[in-house]
Amino acid sequence: MAANNLDRTFRLVLYDALASEAMSSLTTGVFLAGFMVQLGASNLAIGLLAAVPFAVQFLQLPAVVLVERIRARRAICAWAAGIGRSFLLVAAAAPLLGTHVAIAVLVGAVALYQALAAIAGCAWNSWMRDLVPETDFGRFFGRRSTATTALATAVALLGGLLIDAWKRHVPGDPAIAYSALFVASAVFGFCGVWLLSITPEQPMPPIAQRTKIFALLMTPFRDPNFRRLMVFLSSWNFAANLAAPFFAVYMLKTLGYAMTTIIALTVASQLSNIAALGLWGNLIDRFSNKAVLQISAPLFLVCTLGWTFTGLAWIGPATLYLLVVIHVLMGVATAGVALASGNIVMKLSPSGQATAFLAASSVVVATCGAIAPIIGGLCADFFAARELTLAFTWTGGVGAVTVQVLDFHSWTFFFGLAFVVGLFSLHRLSFVQETAGTTDKLLVRDLLLEARRSIQSLSSAAGLLRVVLPQSWLVAPPSGKPPATGGVIK
Repeated sequence: MAANNLDRTFRLVLYDALASEAMSSLTTGVFLAGFMVQLGASNLAIGLLAAVPFAVQFLQLPAVVLVERIRARRAICAWAAGIGRSFLLVAAAAPLLGTHVAIAVLVGAVALYQALAAIAGCAWNSWMRDLVPETDFGRFFGRRSTATTALATAVALLGGLLIDAWKRHVPGDPAIAYSALFVASAVFGFCGVWLLSITPEQPMPPIAQRTKIFALLMTPFRDPNFRRLMVFLSSWNFAANLAAPFFAVYMLKTLGYAMTTIIALTVASQLSNIAALGLWGNLIDRFSNKAVLQISAPLFLVCTLGWTFTGLAWIGPATLYLLVVIHVLMGVATAGVALASGNIVMKLSPSGQATAFLAASSVVVATCGAIAPIIGGLCADFFAARELTLAFTWTGGVGAVTVQVLDFHSWTFFFGLAFVVGLFSLHRLSFVQETAGTTDKLLVRDLLLEARRSIQSLSSAAGLLRVVLPQSWLVAPPSGKPPATGGVIK
């Protein structure tokens, strides 16, 4: 492929990623939770909706069959994504119906959208696995994630301002504001489908003989190292999704924060995520994905445990400041966990068999991710009426002084439980084998030195530009040679 055509391909992939990120920013996370709260959904309904993106990953198994039989990944990806995103318009119409019907329509429409996205994602993951050199996964994912996260930050902030402005000026039915966001997200989504449809396809390698589908799907489970990786990712996904889907609900219903405040905290997390992506990407390429997970995953768990302290009465005046710290550190940790976990799955998936390995990992991991929020939703009311506290009391002199150390109630029970389960997943990570870029261990010293270099690189306008755009886009490659980066991942 000529250098100009290759560069155009990478640009189309990036633009599609930006359009898809704008779409998902308005239909997931805080906005989806807020939509459900405004419609009067129960904790169980919120938990079920949080489980949908993981439950539909089972569709990756038939999607593997579809990809292997048709062997036209662009067509599968574009058609599945296009049909799925049309259901965002159905979700936008939910407030026009009765309360119970509206909740059912919203959950059903989002489920269908996510189901078809899982099929599209299976084809897309296999496509990108064959396109990108595995030695550069860290830089590719880092640059892609930086650009999309920057856009997601801006879109989320604008969406939050719209929601609060609507509540002030049109207080009658605030759920309509969420409908407007879903309509806008559908428009972004259809733009992404168009970009996918004109992106040149990476041909699948020819097959010598037809493989039986059952044998193909069972291959990843016969690989001992990949099986250990799936155990780690499954337990980790369970721990993360036992708590994470309810952070926004907790801030809306228990802490009583406005949507603008929650979005501002989300923006702080996303900005720290952007700043950390280059750092983690360089460390992955120098050391390994596992080495980065051994640092970023414990940091994420500490942040999860930090949410339990927001329930302490004596922290009340400083709760917002504590949440700022938690969100910033969680953004840094999430960047490392997401980047490294995605890369290690691709790296340990054999070339030519990536479709089956990636699909098997997605299905197994998603199963645990789907179970966790349902457990949370089912048990929310049970824990809401119960409380577990730990306090130290000093008696003497003129009186007694009591300091409350822990106060578990309602959602904070799950935040603490997620921390414990996360510790188990870290133990399972130690059994995963990965070829490292160097025999040296990743130490805190290396992390700090890389962070220092990252900060120095951001001290100029050129440094900021390099974070968002690959260097090969800023300097024209020699005639007849492809860009040095090789591609940008969606």
